[in-house]
Amino acid sequence: MPRYRVGVVFGSRSTEHEVSVISAMQVMQFLSERHAVVPIYITKSGVWLTGRALVKMSAFKSGSVYDLDLSRVVITPDTELQAVQNPLAKGLFARGRKLELDIVFPVLHGAHGEDGTIQGLLELADIPYVGAGVLASSIGMDKIATKAVLKENGLPVLDHVWFTRSDWERDHSAVVTEVCNRLRFPVIVKPSGLGSSIGVQKAVDVEELQSAIDNAIHYDQRILVESSIENLQEVNCAVLGNHDPIPSVCEQPVARGALLTYGDKYLHDTSDSGMAGATRVIPAPIEPELTERIQKLAVRAFRCIGGLGIARIDFMLDRDTQAIYVNEVNTMPGSISFYLWKASGIAPDQLVDRLLDLALDAHRDKHRSIYSVDTPLLQQSDMLALKTG
Repeated sequence: MPRYRVGVVFGSRSTEHEVSVISAMQVMQFLSERHAVVPIYITKSGVWLTGRALVKMSAFKSGSVYDLDLSRVVITPDTELQAVQNPLAKGLFARGRKLELDIVFPVLHGAHGEDGTIQGLLELADIPYVGAGVLASSIGMDKIATKAVLKENGLPVLDHVWFTRSDWERDHSAVVTEVCNRLRFPVIVKPSGLGSSIGVQKAVDVEELQSAIDNAIHYDQRILVESSIENLQEVNCAVLGNHDPIPSVCEQPVARGALLTYGDKYLHDTSDSGMAGATRVIPAPIEPELTERIQKLAVRAFRCIGGLGIARIDFMLDRDTQAIYVNEVNTMPGSISFYLWKASGIAPDQLVDRLLDLALDAHRDKHRSIYSVDTPLLQQSDMLALKTG
């Protein structure tokens, strides 16, 4: 018998939609031998669908998913209904029915999923789910918020400037002046709430800075500009656990140019392996002492944002000064990092099972908190006094 009935949610209205589909295929493959997998695919326009055809990549290569034998599905905030299949059913023999799920495994990259939105819905529905909660997901998704939390907790981050799309549209020169006063060229311009290196550009002068910002504001309302490390070595480390997280081995991702791009991560390999197909060196070619420092910083960063389950923390190492900076915290579902945990001795099927157990532990822990208190307030209220103030 299957151990759990797992709803795997993927796709969604995100610039990283395709990456999410690839990640979900991996997750469902590793879950399917021991669990009943229920695929829940969200289209780019926000339609929720389910059906057995969605467990195979061929469903997304053959044309429109609407040509497949699928049905509509919703996860509601109602703690009794929770998930409903065929919610709009009409006709004599048509009917909606509750979709029984023991746990949800969200595999949504980017906006409308990785940013705390799906986590909020699952919290309201009281469905256990894999990965970080609402707050940690929101912080991890937003580069500006991540840097603020890490800096407040004494972790090293690069000097940076941030502003909004409206700031830029109101006064270009004021933004450029602030960047030039606080940072030295070259700089890196990033949309604050995107992943997969989308919208990220390097600028070596004011003209390139303006062009990079004009591009970035198409992707997000908040923009980050930070110092560029010229003699850069990137090192990543994953973290696994809830209250006593452990670090993985470290990796060095290899960029083909000045920056690690979307193409470096996903497009140069013709397989369906996602980030696992990217060029990387495992373990990272750094001294054992430096590896240990990065692993400790990774665990601290994970705990600082309130991480649960799993995350991958990306670091930047200045080869000239040996200074280490925390770059990003990629929470689950933004990063599962099968390849890092496999190198650490945890096979993919073991990893997804451990993530399910951690999610259920986190859900039980939440239920130890009191959310409702009975008081005589309503019975004692004077309605006439409320109306008249």
